[in-house]
Amino acid sequence: MQTKVNKGKYFTPLTIGVAAVWFSSHCGAGFASGTQEVAYFVRHGWLAPFWPLVAMTLVGMVMYVTLEIGRLHAVYTYAEIVQKAYAPVNKVLGTLYDVIQTISMLLAPAACLAGGAALFNQILGLPTFLGTLVMLVMTVLVCIFGAKVVRAFGTILTVAMIVCVAIIAGFGIAANWDVITRHLSERIIYTSYGESLWWGILYGLFQAGIWAAGAASAVGMRYRNEAKGAVILGIILNTLMLSAVVLMIMGGMPTVATDPDARLLPTLFVVNQLNIPAFNIVYPLLLFMALITTAVGFVFAVQGRLGLLFLKNMKNVRLKNTIISTGWLIIIWMVAQVGLLAIIQKGYAALGYIYIFILIIPMFTLGVMNIKKYRRLEEEGVLPPEIHSDQG
Repeated sequence: MQTKVNKGKYFTPLTIGVAAVWFSSHCGAGFASGTQEVAYFVRHGWLAPFWPLVAMTLVGMVMYVTLEIGRLHAVYTYAEIVQKAYAPVNKVLGTLYDVIQTISMLLAPAACLAGGAALFNQILGLPTFLGTLVMLVMTVLVCIFGAKVVRAFGTILTVAMIVCVAIIAGFGIAANWDVITRHLSERIIYTSYGESLWWGILYGLFQAGIWAAGAASAVGMRYRNEAKGAVILGIILNTLMLSAVVLMIMGGMPTVATDPDARLLPTLFVVNQLNIPAFNIVYPLLLFMALITTAVGFVFAVQGRLGLLFLKNMKNVRLKNTIISTGWLIIIWMVAQVGLLAIIQKGYAALGYIYIFILIIPMFTLGVMNIKKYRRLEEEGVLPPEIHSDQG
């Protein structure tokens, strides 16, 4: 017998927290430095500010499917979610995705460690090793206390990052408005319309892996509308912030795409042109917050997954989390030696192509079909486990 299911509210502290973790995981080394914006959007031409909506909508669709699967089964690690989403071929496809996702979770935090070490070296004169050590310790300290702390940390720093991005982007756009409007009015294209669109989609493809960080922070999500609310907020927030930075960097074209020094840190190049002393503090602060929040989001997601495989009998959860996250960060540090540009331009792009076949297509077919099946079980009072007594 089917019962009426309480769909809950769209916007709650939990949904805001999940959207914040999504943004803080997105706003990492490549985002704050501008290297991602140049590689995937700005260098192609005038349509650059519009493609972030396409990319973030794609990410949001994946996020919704995975949040719903996780909610219906009260599971929050990416391995558990894909096993439910990919039934009946979950043994093969789910295991393959688990392996690829675990490997891919090295790239974003590796870029953060590389960027963090360089930042501490430039600002404080710390040796690269000490800068990396600071990033590692701070990431572990946040991750060991669980999903509520990660959500709170992500929410607080997200607000701070939004303020910093809005201030910097606002001044940057205003200072280079003539260059930006010329690109838009004259419809200047540097590659082609097809290539421009594809790179925007490719950005969404590799960013879709962020769902794992969002799902890991969604502990306690009980209602269907909470998943919708988190996705709606996430799409709006990420699109607005990404488009603002893209517009700002467009004001530095074509130099930011052709000059080797400008290409390394395009945002810093544009900020330096503004000659505003306060930004010498605001921009490094933004970059640091972006680095640490992204590292936390991804390491926390992996921490939950590896916790199902290792030290399963350890009763001290915080000690267990400390050991796992520290060990993972050491591996991340090794990957970080490849360098920031190589990770963003080659590693992320390759990941996007792989995700087409092991994430996008399966989630939009098997995942959607399984959601329909699991919702029927929800209406019958079987799912979510142990909490359907509150439905009515």
